Amino acid sequence: MVPPSLAAMWIASQWFKSRRGSAELRVEIVTLRDEVAALRQAQAEAQERLDFQERMLSQLREARRDLPKASS
Repeated sequence: MVPPSLAAMWIASQWFKSRRGSAELRVEIVTLRDEVAALRQAQAEAQERLDFQERMLSQLREARRDLPKASS
């Protein structure tokens, strides 16, 4: 039979280990959320640049289409 004081110490040590693990997990979750937010921001900025470039290319094509054809 395990003395109650020894059992209580073991239970307390397990509780502290689980709390430390929970804190570490919370830190990792917060870190992952921050990284996902940064990736979303970067993706949104890249999409904006792509949209801008597509508009510029479209305008260039329209301008070329409106130019008079060169006669040979």
